[in-house]
Amino acid sequence: MTIKRAVVLVLVVGVLSTPGFAQRVAILRDVKTVQVEPTVVPNPENVKEDFAPNLVQDALRNALRNTNFEVGESPTRAHIVLEEFTSGNVAKRFAVGLGAGRSTVAGRMIFQDAEGKELANVRIRVRGNFLFGGYQGASTQRRQATNSFDQKLVEEISRLK
Repeated sequence: MTIKRAVVLVLVVGVLSTPGFAQRVAILRDVKTVQVEPTVVPNPENVKEDFAPNLVQDALRNALRNTNFEVGESPTRAHIVLEEFTSGNVAKRFAVGLGAGRSTVAGRMIFQDAEGKELANVRIRVRGNFLFGGYQGASTQRRQATNSFDQKLVEEISRLK
């Protein structure tokens, strides 16, 4: 083996063993339909709104449809692990500033095959708008964060195609 081939082999092995490499592979290339599973909330104390799990589950459904997938029964399943959902705190945004008190939506989008093997685990974290944040109400901040979350879902699903 030449030195050039050895270097290429080392680089390829290094890239393939890099955490998250599988997420950059088009795991959804041959998939037409995805089954959306209920949202998982591992720490309910970090999810401040009762409606949040249903909201992000609907966002996942919409993102799949927006990326030309059908949503229905399928061996390929997807769900969100919702790690944080807050509308933020107006008082903190106004008094402290510097991004304090902004709304946050954070979690992981997980795709699994029929046997439950994880195909992709994509971290997504978005926050409400920083500009003029001190003057915005909780619903405006939450809407900004959820809109950003919806957009991020579409982007990440598109990368997996």
